[in-house]
Amino acid sequence: MHLRKYLIAAVVMISTSVPGWAATYYVAPQGTTISPTADGSQAKPWGSVYSALLVSKGGDTLMLMDGLHKGIKVYNVAFDSPVTIRSMNEKNARVEWILMNGATRNFVFRDLSVWPSNLDAIERRTMIDTGSGVSDVTFDSLDIRSGPDAANYPTWTTEEWVKHNLHGVLTRGPRTHITNNELTGINFGIQTLGDDALIENNSVAGFAGDGLRALGQKTMVSNNTVTDCVQINANHADGFQSWRRTVPVDGLVLDGNTFIEWSHTKISPLRCKLQGVGLFDGFYENLVIQNNVVSVSGYHGLSVYGARNAKIVNNTVVSASGNPSKSPWLGIFPHKNGTPSTDVMVANNLAMSFRGTSNATNRVVSVANTVITYPATVFSDVKSFDYVPKAASGYIDTANMLYAPKTDVMGTSRPQGKGPDRGAFEVGSSTTTSTSTQTSAKFLTAP
Repeated sequence: MHLRKYLIAAVVMISTSVPGWAATYYVAPQGTTISPTADGSQAKPWGSVYSALLVSKGGDTLMLMDGLHKGIKVYNVAFDSPVTIRSMNEKNARVEWILMNGATRNFVFRDLSVWPSNLDAIERRTMIDTGSGVSDVTFDSLDIRSGPDAANYPTWTTEEWVKHNLHGVLTRGPRTHITNNELTGINFGIQTLGDDALIENNSVAGFAGDGLRALGQKTMVSNNTVTDCVQINANHADGFQSWRRTVPVDGLVLDGNTFIEWSHTKISPLRCKLQGVGLFDGFYENLVIQNNVVSVSGYHGLSVYGARNAKIVNNTVVSASGNPSKSPWLGIFPHKNGTPSTDVMVANNLAMSFRGTSNATNRVVSVANTVITYPATVFSDVKSFDYVPKAASGYIDTANMLYAPKTDVMGTSRPQGKGPDRGAFEVGSSTTTSTSTQTSAKFLTAP
């Protein structure tokens, strides 16, 4: 038996018990003439997501037919198993925005296009927004844009960027999964405030704020690509940023992400100086940062302010210009109140420079790390952001086995040769000629 609660704007609660197998209901787009005997079938679809939810139970699927469905608002709807709302055909169903609030639980949104129709009459500045009481929600394989022309972001003026200044995804509740989405031409990309969040396999291309943010406990951030930042105001853009002002951030994992300051073939005059990974206002406890590629021109390539029991291993932090530089750096710093970082292992990393990564008193240990002196001589092709090390780089087979992750940024097993490699990529034997196929499989430029 199933207990479902639905609270509409008038705060009227309806509860029903629904037995039976999972059903599929169809929802017609805006402008469709709805049959007076609509039953949710493809021939007689419902006229709105709201109408479909009134008869839905856990496990059901709502198929949104091709066309515009305006905004989706879900308020106090809790299911005992996920209800899926998806496009009937690829991403041909579009919604203006998604807003979830109240005690809402167990939803999956998949294969939808999400962007506003009219930038001169914006209803919501955040395209996907969930409240703190919303839990167990997945946003998967969505095309999220600030407008239909978002792919033109390299040519936008400051005024056009301000007009498109919309946020992508902001979730506040626990156990939200944000996976396999493409976000294009936005302000802040993906932000999670709740605990046990997953941010995985997303692409953020063209952004003015931060690419990714995670402020909750036990968040996994893995295999995302963030590129093409612009400077349109006083904000300093970060590929990834976190902070905590009361209790420490516990259990944050950053694994296999790629942060590239600018990769589009057309370079915007508004291109920013991106900071890579900035973990400010800690503390950060039980932290893991591994297999990330950071190519930026800001100082902070990978910086942690206030770490306790952290493992920072096999990252590649390189100057976006490909030229010799002291930045971006990989740094372990005290908390801003002066309390030092403690019990930190920094191993097998490549960076333009290192800060605070060795302190015996505070048990900050540095093992098998290397300063990159001239990127163009040690990586396959810095102009195309191919940071696979060359055979003669000295990085291959020379990492410390005890601290190397089992796989690299591409999912390749370690080791491939006599020992694991330094940095984010595992190439193989030091006699093997590296290729760009690994990087091109990982890194995709914007549309």
